[in-house]
Amino acid sequence: MTVLRPLRTPLLAIAALVSTLTVAGCATQTHETVYIPVVAPTPPSSLTPQPVVLFNQTKAGRKLFTLDAEFPYCDVETGKVIVVPRWYVTDFASVPWYGQGFVDPQGPTARAAIVHDWLYAVGEPGKREEADAIFLRAMLRYGVPSFQANIAYQAVRTGGEKGYGLPGDWWFVDPKRQEMRQPQPFPKPRTGAVRVMPRCQGFSALIQSGWRAYPIKAPTVYVPPPVVVTKTPLDQVKQSLPWGGDRKK
Repeated sequence: MTVLRPLRTPLLAIAALVSTLTVAGCATQTHETVYIPVVAPTPPSSLTPQPVVLFNQTKAGRKLFTLDAEFPYCDVETGKVIVVPRWYVTDFASVPWYGQGFVDPQGPTARAAIVHDWLYAVGEPGKREEADAIFLRAMLRYGVPSFQANIAYQAVRTGGEKGYGLPGDWWFVDPKRQEMRQPQPFPKPRTGAVRVMPRCQGFSALIQSGWRAYPIKAPTVYVPPPVVVTKTPLDQVKQSLPWGGDRKK
């Protein structure tokens, strides 16, 4: 006679499996992915700017140049801090044609001429003589020989009046996008100086601190919402089963 034994072992195994899956299902793991935008740092001011030539662009037959960084300058005599903003376009036209030969866009005269052009572009009423004097002192400070500096100075004193405060000298071009003009970063100021520091004391420390006269507007950065993925050990068990998970049939 055959005796049927109860299938206790398989039943216990199934019960243990169900219990394990139930407990495992309670141990939920959540992973959240957060996107952090990376914004390029703001370029600092440059005490030694290099004018960037604008290719295929001229004005009255003269080459045009722009700045790729903000250029601060402090005049010791007046204590005025003059800051030429980045992308400002200059053709050194504030120096009349008979003094242009003494302005080298790649030489020490260029920085003084950029400051002078900016003061002429702003065109503060009654300050042209002061702008010319700042031009002379800047040339001497940057190492321009005195005879050369005085010739350029006399040129602006004699024939620079017609170029003072011209509306057409107020424009900006990004050297990396030379085919288009940039919007004006701010309305034309009433004066070319942004602050006064007697004898320029503390000017170098101010620049080294990262100070900028014209803050750059941060670009709008799209940040996608966080991605949340929730998994349980039960999902892993399902993946291992022949009929579970996302396996294709």
